[in-house]
Amino acid sequence: EKLLYDTFSAFGVVIQTPKIMRDPDTGNSRGFGFVAYDSFEASDAAIEAMNGQFLCNRPISVTYAYKKDTNGERHGTPAERLLAANMEKKASTHRPHTMFAAGPAGAPPVAGAPGMPPPGMGM
Repeated sequence: EKLLYDTFSAFGVVIQTPKIMRDPDTGNSRGFGFVAYDSFEASDAAIEAMNGQFLCNRPISVTYAYKKDTNGERHGTPAERLLAANMEKKASTHRPHTMFAAGPAGAPPVAGAPGMPPPGMGM
């Protein structure tokens, strides 16, 4: 798993620990694994650069995984990319509040807090 992480993190942010599928009885690798990125751009770069390369002296095939419960459809479809782009737009419009309560009544103001001058500037 560490080798996969080290190799594939060069293309973007890996959001989950890479998973090597193993035989449940022997623990030996079944010859394939999964890497999850935070963006389609990162996964596209990894596919383009690594497909057909050698890892541990074995040629590797790098593609999008098959979706569960579908007839051979893979992740990375145009529809899936459109949904992801729309989710990113929604997430950026719902930012957390940046102004917070000043604290308990009578408490001295905290230097550098929103609405307060930076340290050393006085009031």
